[in-house]
Amino acid sequence: MRSLQRVWTARVDVDASRCATSSGRFDINFIRLKETAPDLPFTEQFTWRPGEIEVSVNFWTDEAVLEYLIGTIAACPCRD
Repeated sequence: MRSLQRVWTARVDVDASRCATSSGRFDINFIRLKETAPDLPFTEQFTWRPGEIEVSVNFWTDEAVLEYLIGTIAACPCRD
């Protein structure tokens, strides 16, 4: 917890061996749980690159992640 915030962090291992690009965009869909409000679905966008990357999202102390999943992954051109 930093400054009354929680930090949700995940490590993602990216295999881009078939891609002709060295990075791209992807989404993670979340459902946020809050003590005094309805559950809130939202999406955060991140950038992938080959290998292991770390992604994080900040939440207030009265919030928590109820659910998350990888959403849209931008298409990349394939290698020949």
